[in-house]
Amino acid sequence: SNCEGTCANDAPGKKRKTASRKTAPKGVAQQEGKHVQRNAANARERARMRVLSKAFSRLKTTLPWVPPDTKLSKLDTLRLASSYIAHLRQILANDKYENGFIHPVNLV
Repeated sequence: SNCEGTCANDAPGKKRKTASRKTAPKGVAQQEGKHVQRNAANARERARMRVLSKAFSRLKTTLPWVPPDTKLSKLDTLRLASSYIAHLRQILANDKYENGFIHPVNLV
């Protein structure tokens, strides 16, 4: 049995020695492994965010009402893009009824 302090079979006042464990190499290896995994996860997240930021930048450049040097949040960019899409749909709907043709987008 592994006793902390004193055990029933030991003489009173004497502490039993426990086997020392060498956990440093295993612990260090585990920490290094976790560190490598964390660095890899951080690198993947940075790459993902870079792709996302480029996509938002590209979306912003397609919005006709936004000057190129304007700083927009991602939410504002999405709102303006949604508004622009609604505007384009309205134009297509008006053209469809005014000119008597069905635009390829409105075939359904």
